[in-house]
Amino acid sequence: MNLLKRLASAAVAMAVIFFILYIGSRYHVQWIVGLLLMAVGYLASIEYVQLMKRLEIPLAGPEFLIWVPVLSLSFIFFHGQYAEVVLMFAVAYQVLRYLGETPHRMGLNQAAAGVFGLLYIPWLLHYFYLIYLGGIGQSPHVGAVNALVVLLIVWGYDAGAYFVGKFLGRHKAFPTVSPNKTWEGVAGGFGLAIAGGIVGASFSPVWRALVFWDGFFHIVIVAFLISWAAQLGDLFASKLKRAANVKDSGTFLPGHGGAIDRIDGLLFALPVFYFYFHYIVRFF
Repeated sequence: MNLLKRLASAAVAMAVIFFILYIGSRYHVQWIVGLLLMAVGYLASIEYVQLMKRLEIPLAGPEFLIWVPVLSLSFIFFHGQYAEVVLMFAVAYQVLRYLGETPHRMGLNQAAAGVFGLLYIPWLLHYFYLIYLGGIGQSPHVGAVNALVVLLIVWGYDAGAYFVGKFLGRHKAFPTVSPNKTWEGVAGGFGLAIAGGIVGASFSPVWRALVFWDGFFHIVIVAFLISWAAQLGDLFASKLKRAANVKDSGTFLPGHGGAIDRIDGLLFALPVFYFYFHYIVRFF
């Protein structure tokens, strides 16, 4: 029953995301994807504040959370040209906010948690928007397919790791942090990550030309890198939750836990995908 709920909620979430990606490209309203990122980032940031509270590092919630939409809007306006400047102000505010806190160790922990939270959630999420914008000027709708490819690779890894680990897993990979993770699941996740990238690439002739003619090895390499990045993101979130003594970060999606639970692997995978295809392959 829990598996059915998990699959149903995942299908609904995927349908919503695909619809928004399509609308953004079809009608040239890329900002709608930025608004989606802002909503997801805000929910995840609320969970982050709650986790910090359980860790006895109380953040000034409203003063931390206000920077999430501000950062997201800075990505949307001017295609993120001044996002680094906004991030600088956001980080500076987190430091100054707790500068006078005593005891000083608590003030330092609060400042560090505030700065890290902004980098961990809204800043890493902004790479999704850069990936999406990378297709502007290309045809047809390459930006949406850029985003689709990275999503399907991450989701493919998650699905492969979960199902292969569940039914075939024997050797524990990270027993102290995530006891259910197995090396068989890691291998299965990598295989399905490649499949996800192939499926995503099939939606655009530009991607098909790259993957099926110019260099299939690009999908294999990026699937390998993203698999490890996604696994690292999942392990970090598990460590964070274990430290806070909670099973899930929240109840955002039935059967899937909170918003952080849903994007933990994606957060670490996005910059890997962006840097590989933007700086190494120079694909967008």
